[in-house]
Amino acid sequence: MWRQARWIAATALLQALVVYGAAAWLPGLSAGRFASLLTAAVCTLVALLCWPVAYRLAARFKVLVFPAVAFVVMVLAVYIAEALTGWLADHPLEITSPWAAGFLALVLAVVDTLLGVLFSFKDAAAYERFVVEPLQRRYASADRTTTPGIVFIVIDGLAEPLLRQAMDAGYAPTIRRRLEERRYTLRSWETDLSSQTAACQAGILLGNNAGIPAFRWWDKQQGRLMVVKERATAVQLEATLSSGNGLLARGGGARFTIFSGDADDCVATLSKMGTTGGGGRLAYLLYFFNVYTVARTFALFFREVVRELWEARYQRVRDVRPRIHRSFSYAFVRAGPTVILQEAARFLLIADMLRGAPASYVTFYAYDEVAHHSGIDRPDAFKVLRKLDDILAGLEEIAARAPRPYHFVLLSDHGQSMGATFEQRYGQSLGDVVRSLVATDVQVNAPVAPDEGIDELQVALDDAIAQGSGSARWMARLLDDQWQANARETGVNEAELDAAAQDVLVLASGNLGLISFPGVAHRLTLEQLDAAYPRLCSGLAAHPGIGFIMLRTEGSGPVVLGPHGRHLLATGAVEGSDPLAHYGPNAARHLMRNDGFPNAPDILVMSAYDPATGDVAAFEELVGCHGGLGGPQTQPFLLYPNDLPHDPNEPIIGAAALHAVLRGWVDALQPA
Repeated sequence: MWRQARWIAATALLQALVVYGAAAWLPGLSAGRFASLLTAAVCTLVALLCWPVAYRLAARFKVLVFPAVAFVVMVLAVYIAEALTGWLADHPLEITSPWAAGFLALVLAVVDTLLGVLFSFKDAAAYERFVVEPLQRRYASADRTTTPGIVFIVIDGLAEPLLRQAMDAGYAPTIRRRLEERRYTLRSWETDLSSQTAACQAGILLGNNAGIPAFRWWDKQQGRLMVVKERATAVQLEATLSSGNGLLARGGGARFTIFSGDADDCVATLSKMGTTGGGGRLAYLLYFFNVYTVARTFALFFREVVRELWEARYQRVRDVRPRIHRSFSYAFVRAGPTVILQEAARFLLIADMLRGAPASYVTFYAYDEVAHHSGIDRPDAFKVLRKLDDILAGLEEIAARAPRPYHFVLLSDHGQSMGATFEQRYGQSLGDVVRSLVATDVQVNAPVAPDEGIDELQVALDDAIAQGSGSARWMARLLDDQWQANARETGVNEAELDAAAQDVLVLASGNLGLISFPGVAHRLTLEQLDAAYPRLCSGLAAHPGIGFIMLRTEGSGPVVLGPHGRHLLATGAVEGSDPLAHYGPNAARHLMRNDGFPNAPDILVMSAYDPATGDVAAFEELVGCHGGLGGPQTQPFLLYPNDLPHDPNEPIIGAAALHAVLRGWVDALQPA
């Protein structure tokens, strides 16, 4: 009742402003203030009387019926208002042009529709009517089977300790209920190095993530910068890592991922962009062709923009620390993962279950995006989890109508750690530190890392545009300025790379730094670096913001250097204080594996980590970060039904080990 009252008041007020503004600027139309208010009241009243009929028509036939009926209703309301204000107002609504009346009716219909969607975003009945019921009718003939399906729902960036904290604070009641009913088990697993989406996702989906040392790296063998979110890199990596028998190889579907898991049915999957086929692609188009979902998405998009601007201002006013600058344009970037991708992912999961897909793997990026910029345990980020928790509750109800039983497995591919950034603490970036430690005539290139959220959104919209979606094209145009700005800020042009080929390239993935010398074809050793740049390695290891560096030696293999000691990885020998003491019991194992990659950097840099607070110092300008070691970034979660076979006390170390667990469940549920 209260939500409906707010909708009526907001609609009437906004429509009054529309009428008054149109009367002032639109030829063929005039109205006084009282007439504008009266016109808005009439339009709102007519809408309240006619909308139930329009809803039923749209639900029964096509959702496109709704905007058509809305327009006709508003035209009628405008002319009723003209007659009524002629009796009651000194300066009535006067219409001398039918085109003016039509334009006014169109604007009022759009305003009314968007406000209706905005105030009904939690209206389960509306979503049921315009989304679920049409999909049920479309897939009514799906073959029924008793063979269970499995749905993998990935909450990107959510660490297991943070999920427990969110549950305790009341932000995840659906997940908490599953645990309290003893139906599910929640546990953590440990990522590899690096703890970022590409490496983790490759291991989970393909069972292999060797050779992915970071989000970006210089590949000396190929002589080029590798960026995982570039399609050519993703295609090459999948071709190298795939065995053809990935997690989704048996008819599964990949949604909003970098790699396919060997699925034939892929939607917004970077490594499979441009491919065709699969029921998921049709469902994806249905999402963009459904007027209700498009209107809902646009309304929620702008609502999210306002929310981000408000939350960013709140942090500034309250002087919340640590925090980073969040620009006006970033609000539009944030709304991409938190609204467009989340709404599309929800729609696709419903479609997958109603058509009986054997397996689906979908990534929800919203928490990761907000936690990067707001903080991993801030209310801003936990509110995103609350919305996702509502989606999970709805999916449980959908599963009861599906043509096969479904098991839900929730997981994260990595966590995030938090802290003031390296530059905030020390007034200089990692690139600046390297510049200060090498000769003045040496050019050091340190390109800014791209925003993951906008990259993921661009992949999703490009996939829909390639299939002919006009709605996706409109959304892309809305965000074009943000994409261009992101490209300008993060791009490394050919001239820069040519210069870097003679000097030093510094890259960052969270609190993991990579220093490479592209002009040298082989990996440099500690001895060679000390000879060429005498202050570099010792200066990096002694910096208070750096926990350790790792590089090769000529006689002792890989060595980890810290401010007060060294750790020889090949033998485990430690001289002085162990620089790995606070980075977890498996830190040496992860570093040794990373050192074995043919594309490992000349120098691997890890920021300082405070085990008392869990703080790290990202080499990027992000409050929450991941990519390296230290804190909850390496502690993602796994939530699974108790009737799936698994020993919760058995450690899961590395994404490939998690792949083995998940693949075992697929094999158990769906024997070949």
